[in-house]
Amino acid sequence: MKPSISIIIRTLINNWNIYVQMRNLFNLHIRTVLLAVITFLLITGCASSYQSGPDYSEEYKIDTEQLLREEIKLWADTPHRMGKTGSSGTDCSGFVMSVYEKLFGIILPRDTENQVAVGVLVDKDELRPGDLIFFRPPKIERHVGIYLSNGEFAHTSSRKGVTISRIDDPYWNKSFWTSRRILP
Repeated sequence: MKPSISIIIRTLINNWNIYVQMRNLFNLHIRTVLLAVITFLLITGCASSYQSGPDYSEEYKIDTEQLLREEIKLWADTPHRMGKTGSSGTDCSGFVMSVYEKLFGIILPRDTENQVAVGVLVDKDELRPGDLIFFRPPKIERHVGIYLSNGEFAHTSSRKGVTISRIDDPYWNKSFWTSRRILP
């Protein structure tokens, strides 16, 4: 016996309703799973996989400053000599280049013009021992020194040779240009 047309239609409608319910249920589950996956990806995607080095600590600050001060003592009585880099005479960029290479194994460019392009810009209020500080004093195109701490920096003065000065001295404060961080 063949099913009547009404039974076929009723069966089709029931199957369709079951299909729609199953599809809605499936879509609900898919949406829930997708939402969970997207949330997971957003949370883990925002977490950095970069492993930074150790935090800058007071101990590192003291070690760097101490190393710099000991090295500067070795440069005592070294006169200013434009274009030179040795104990018989040095200019500001030669002094900075020599100290960085000896203490940290970092080879900096020879001249101030190129040294100012190295490293990361750092605010004057956030200077750390070893940061390079640049000036544009009167009658000199550019000048560079190495920050020590508490407002002091080492550099080569045309009058005093290798010396330590204060960044808040009116002469240096007025001619301050920028500062760069090379060390981590």
